[in-house]
Amino acid sequence: MSLGIKYILIAGMFFGLINALVKFYSHIPSIQIVFFRSITTFIISFYFVKKNKIKIFNEHAKILFLRGLFGAVALILYFSTIQNIPLASAVTLLYLAPIFTVIIAIFLVKEKPVLMQWPFIIMSFVGAMVIKSYDPRVNLKYFLMGVTAAFCAGMAYNMIRILKDKVHTHLIILYFPLITIPFCVPFLIKSWVQLSLTDLAGMIVLGLATQIAQVYMTKAYQHSSASKISHFNYLTTVYALLAGVLFFNEQITYSGVIGLTLIIVGVLLSTKFSKK
Repeated sequence: MSLGIKYILIAGMFFGLINALVKFYSHIPSIQIVFFRSITTFIISFYFVKKNKIKIFNEHAKILFLRGLFGAVALILYFSTIQNIPLASAVTLLYLAPIFTVIIAIFLVKEKPVLMQWPFIIMSFVGAMVIKSYDPRVNLKYFLMGVTAAFCAGMAYNMIRILKDKVHTHLIILYFPLITIPFCVPFLIKSWVQLSLTDLAGMIVLGLATQIAQVYMTKAYQHSSASKISHFNYLTTVYALLAGVLFFNEQITYSGVIGLTLIIVGVLLSTKFSKK
């Protein structure tokens, strides 16, 4: 197993924890959660950037800015989707991102998946759709928000790939909250909710989990091509289904089991052919 795959698996576990926490704190507006999450990650990232004497503004600032902007939009839309529809369905929508990531990579970073990967990429996509299936709680508004979040995430991942071997990992991560915090401020004026100590503690844990997930996700895309590792993001759907059943009383169906099987088989076989 390559380093890129190991890193993306670790990142996926922490992203699964983040998803569950966002769902748990549904009484807090999604943009406020994003704001607090970003403050925590900014403090940690800024410390490491300064410790390593990394220059914040350089010739790659434009790509770093785009990475932060696409990431901010994706995150806000995604958190809102998680809070308003079943967790597994929300995560399934976001994990259309690997499909967007691979397709966008063809044009932005000139990375083409191996021909034999395509059937298994499609298999994973079909598995995601089977898991979602038909749910009256998923209306058009949140469906479109989820798909848009996935597209923006795919763009952000490709910005990371473009920055491979050009920018330090901690600087890439720093630009996420650096752009997100000012982006959120105008929207917080009307939606701000007073937090309890428990809420505040939860926001800190969410921020720490995010930092760990971001570090490993960024390292994953710097060590391996998008076509080799992006499909592993689908495994977070497994964590979402389990969390939904265990903590949020969401039912798992036969279509869910079939979908999970398609995703796992698609991921494993796609990786096998990408290595060849």
